[in-house]
Amino acid sequence: MKKIILILLSVLLCNYTFAQDTNSEFDSGDTPNQPLISLNKGKYFKNVNMIANMRFALNSNFTNSNFENSKFQMNEFRLEISGKVTDKIGFTFRDRYSNNSSDPNTTDGLKHSIDLANVSYEVSPNFSLTAGKMLSEWGSYELFLNPVYMYTYNDMVQYGDFFLSGVKASWDVVPDQSLTVQIVNSNSRSFEWRYGDTPGVEAARAPLGGTFNWKGNFADSKFSTMWSYSIYNLAKNQHWNLLALGNQLKLPNLTMQYDFKYSTEDLDNTGVVSNILGYNFAHRAQDVKYMEHWVRAEYFFAPRWSTTIMGMTNSNYWDGNPDNSPDKTDRIRTQWGFTAALEYHVYKPYNVKLFAAYVGRYNNFTDYAQNHLNQSNYNTGQILIGIISPLVLF
Repeated sequence: MKKIILILLSVLLCNYTFAQDTNSEFDSGDTPNQPLISLNKGKYFKNVNMIANMRFALNSNFTNSNFENSKFQMNEFRLEISGKVTDKIGFTFRDRYSNNSSDPNTTDGLKHSIDLANVSYEVSPNFSLTAGKMLSEWGSYELFLNPVYMYTYNDMVQYGDFFLSGVKASWDVVPDQSLTVQIVNSNSRSFEWRYGDTPGVEAARAPLGGTFNWKGNFADSKFSTMWSYSIYNLAKNQHWNLLALGNQLKLPNLTMQYDFKYSTEDLDNTGVVSNILGYNFAHRAQDVKYMEHWVRAEYFFAPRWSTTIMGMTNSNYWDGNPDNSPDKTDRIRTQWGFTAALEYHVYKPYNVKLFAAYVGRYNNFTDYAQNHLNQSNYNTGQILIGIISPLVLF
């Protein structure tokens, strides 16, 4: 019976493990999570196997010798758990995530709710390859932090599509310097679902994107960088360029992070400007820009007490505005955000903490946006009191 209970727990935790893969998202705290249950896997799981049956490929399609399209797709992904309870009683469990069970609006054949589903191969101690659905390799600490610690996000992460299917290669050039090249689908959703109502826009035959990322550590890892440049093919002759520069200072009781992001989008992939204009979801504005600053500081002022302060701003521009009014400005809105949190670490080895936080946002529209787009300045506030518990059970 104990074996059966442990096996069922492992099945229930499968999706949690995908969403909290420590290779993709990390915590800023000094104390790593300690497993809640310490298991002798040789004793309990000796006759149990968990198998991820995956077939993942770049699919290029032709009709009558004419090239139609190319996209990364999970053609098969079935999770299987099998084993023996006794010498005479065995079991098999297999769940299907691809093809008929998937969301018809996704491009990669997986349910949109699945964040991570990939396989990695370590070619050498300094070089590895990964294929499947993964986190975009943007140079952003805001993106890579564990979501349970993020009380709010700036627009690009809040509304971004950054769990994408593709391949990546990572190379540790020297012990403290690494390079990553990533090629993925430009979106997780279909063209029709995301841009289908935008006038004059056609689907691309190869809607793919690439990211080049450099990570560096300096002064015994007290200062770290995570810088990237990305370009995505959103539609035919419609591209998205993103520069992201993440920086971190880590001292014994203080961690500070700063991200700068600059995005030019031929189609409004982020979607904020389109929403301001009142367009429906599949109708996107064209020729827009976003510029963001994000800073976060976490300070332990006592062994169990910490405070987290976050500040952010983003400016939205509509360069493609066809209006010829003399008072027209490309900038539409500037949003400011502020978060302050007090956190009590109940039991640090398990990273369980109680918190009280305030989140405020202030939206300032330009005179043009107020006079021609019927917008008005407003602000929002939110008080949060709760518990954070990213428990690793075993």
